[in-house]
Amino acid sequence: MILKNAKTLDKDFNPCVSDIRIEGERITEIGNNLTGGDAIDMTGKYVLPGFIDTHIHGAFGVRVSDGDADLEKITSFEATRGVTSLALTTAASEFDGLLGQLTRIRDASGRAKGAKIAAIHAEGPFISHKYKGAMTEKYILTPKRDTLDKMLEASGGMLKILTIAPEVEGSLDVIKYAVSNGVAVSMGHTDADYDTAMRAIEAGATRMTHTFNAARPINHREPGVLAAALTCDSVTCEMICDLVHLHFATIKMIYALKGADRINMISDSGHAAGLDVSEFEVDGVIRYVKDGVVRLANGTIAGSAMTLHDGVRNLIKGGIPIGDVAKMASLIPARELGIEKDTGSIEAGKLADLAVLDGDFNVVKTFVNGREI
Repeated sequence: MILKNAKTLDKDFNPCVSDIRIEGERITEIGNNLTGGDAIDMTGKYVLPGFIDTHIHGAFGVRVSDGDADLEKITSFEATRGVTSLALTTAASEFDGLLGQLTRIRDASGRAKGAKIAAIHAEGPFISHKYKGAMTEKYILTPKRDTLDKMLEASGGMLKILTIAPEVEGSLDVIKYAVSNGVAVSMGHTDADYDTAMRAIEAGATRMTHTFNAARPINHREPGVLAAALTCDSVTCEMICDLVHLHFATIKMIYALKGADRINMISDSGHAAGLDVSEFEVDGVIRYVKDGVVRLANGTIAGSAMTLHDGVRNLIKGGIPIGDVAKMASLIPARELGIEKDTGSIEAGKLADLAVLDGDFNVVKTFVNGREI
């Protein structure tokens, strides 16, 4: 199969017009005037690397924490939005239930339809009580190695990102231990001051969870965890681009400070993404949906009802170069999950994980492992 005349990106994410040959699961050739095999005319369409969401709690009426979660509903829906790989994300939950979630994700990873389940992101349970956001306080746990060991075992090696509050007693030891077990540590839901955040970075933390949200705010005399994340070259910042979690001016500031190579776009979506609902329940608490954002009754933001694709459109239409947007939505998330050798960019030899967008940046086709979904 050849995708002809695609407005696409080369391996360095520079815009170009090329033909893309797909054989089986992989891209085998990129060039112009390619012949041989079935051809699909892509004139006027953008062919981008498939989007990779590393922070997603659910979609299409299903949440990872649901006891009977049909994860295939999430993966199938996400594929309709150009997403080809996911790190399904857990939150602070009753611990045996959390272990059950990790096991269910592990067991579903090899057979899910639509987007691939590439990894697990555990957003907690080692977080701050002060900046718990919408998480249930009684399920927050003190960081301990044996607790993490149980999580690692239940995930079957799929736990690749762990959000942790560095100021909580025991966190620095658990950060070092997580990193030694191949888990990327993300600072989040945290009241850490600048010095504590820098100690966490020295211990191995390399990420910031949904930057600016659920964290001590910046003060010009006490810059806190955010200044550490934004000014340290080794830290990659998650960014929710629904234009509610972050004002566009804040997005531009993060982009100016970090550059596309250190930003990981995410959705932080849950149950309501892809549905027309005004409210739903999580752990006995009603959440309300308005303008694509989920809130508790007290106004606390509890995630997004938008998708990673919505963020991609917002940034492109806001004037950020399409190559940089694709990096932040595809290559950098792939790198954060350790799968960048196989996916995240359009190169010969890589898997044909592709999102096809029309001139208004709506998704019209998605290819996962070379197969049109």
